[in-house]
Amino acid sequence: MICHSFRIVFMNSTIGCIFLSESNGLSKLTKLTHLNLSWTHFDKENLRFLGALPVLKSLDLSYTFMKGPLPGKKLVNLSNLEVLILQLNQLNGSLPFKDLSFNSFTGGISPYIVELSSLKAISLSYNDLNGTLSTQDLCALKKLEELDLASNNFEGTLPPCLNNLTSLKFFDIFGNFFCGIVASSSISSMTSLEYIDLSNNSFEGLFSISLFANHSKLKVIQFLRNNNKLEIETDNPCWQPLFQLKVLVLSNCNLNKLTRNIPKFLFEQHELEIVDISHNMLKGSIPNWLLENNTGLQLLNLRGNSFTSQLHLPPYHNYIFWLDVSDNDLDGELQENIGKMIPKLECLNLSRNHIEGNLPSSIGDMSSLNRLDFSFNNFFGEVPVKSFANQTALQFLSLSNDNFHGEIFSKLANLSWLVSLELNNNQFKGTLPLISSMIINISNNYMSGIIPEWIGNSTLKTLTSFLFMSDNFFKGRVPCELGHYIIIDLSHNLLLGSFPSCFNVQDVKHILLQGNRLTGT
Repeated sequence: MICHSFRIVFMNSTIGCIFLSESNGLSKLTKLTHLNLSWTHFDKENLRFLGALPVLKSLDLSYTFMKGPLPGKKLVNLSNLEVLILQLNQLNGSLPFKDLSFNSFTGGISPYIVELSSLKAISLSYNDLNGTLSTQDLCALKKLEELDLASNNFEGTLPPCLNNLTSLKFFDIFGNFFCGIVASSSISSMTSLEYIDLSNNSFEGLFSISLFANHSKLKVIQFLRNNNKLEIETDNPCWQPLFQLKVLVLSNCNLNKLTRNIPKFLFEQHELEIVDISHNMLKGSIPNWLLENNTGLQLLNLRGNSFTSQLHLPPYHNYIFWLDVSDNDLDGELQENIGKMIPKLECLNLSRNHIEGNLPSSIGDMSSLNRLDFSFNNFFGEVPVKSFANQTALQFLSLSNDNFHGEIFSKLANLSWLVSLELNNNQFKGTLPLISSMIINISNNYMSGIIPEWIGNSTLKTLTSFLFMSDNFFKGRVPCELGHYIIIDLSHNLLLGSFPSCFNVQDVKHILLQGNRLTGT
């Protein structure tokens, strides 16, 4: 509690030194500017007393266990209110205003919001609000700096009067049903914008990124997974960006549909941390220069395009943890020291390309690797022991549909956190060692030996769900312990004998045994 000239201007319930015997005592604190009542059992009926605080700027009622509709009419006198936080309560009904994210509000935005002319931020995200945006509701709040309407059910077009919100810095309408053409005048007038997310709506027509040409403060642009009626153009007309972005997400949005060229303005960006331009069928050589120009890049997603040539990484990149260039037309071989170039990588997806050559042993230097997918390429040779001997963080490994051979399993004992192992459609040989994984797919190889009994031990019963071992040379009997799998494919092996009566089929959904020498099945 802070006092000036015996006038309370700040009250915080969390410091434990404020005790009021009657709630209407708050109405006497007419000079109060900041009130934090979070983590109290505040009765929402007492909101009428707060309406008597004419200079209140900040009100925090989060975690107050309030339930039911919120009577916004009782707060309309708070004309100087800039911040209202009501998150993580159990409020419902029609939504009045401010930071009410993660509640259960339905209906539209209350017209009382226009009375709060000093509001600087509104967060209505993750509710069930619907209807259209009334021009008199939001556009009158000219001091607004943050507007978060994400994950609701708003519909209709964006009102052109949004161009009145020239102080707006944060604008997020992700996950609604807004439609029509995004008014160019609205976007071009918001020159104070730092963050904008228009993703997952129903916009249509052509949207030009050049509308942000004069937005020198812009750091984040996100516009993904809209519908097939929207096209995003970046290079027409010619323009020079004043901004340096941190985040660019333009995924699955018909990006530069006519030319299929990578956005030219990216050549001028040097502070990027996240880039996702996946699923746009862009063509040309893979933009290795994105990593060279942006030394702080952490995530690069180029999946689902038509990029060609060879992946060539800069000498050392210490920040990137996610690299996905799958579903392209890359060729050539990987650099032998790739693991030393990107040592902090957690996800590396090169699947569905035309990359060839041996698997670099330096992959073993990526000690944080969680996901590795080299499937559907032209890799060949044996898998180096060093590549996976110490990958203790690895959970998802796919080397399927390549041309690997040799014994890979003998040195996989350290893969203790493995969730999915896919090695199918190669030429691996040898026996099956101890591997605890929810998904094991080693079908269509040259694996041999008996199916070990440990595969059904107590620690694996809660971990393993799918087992695919078809088209190999496994022999012997079917172990009773396989009964905890959901799907089992042992077809086309050399198994013999009768199907075990001890086999527990309670959890098994599908089992394939054809092409063996079993009897009694």
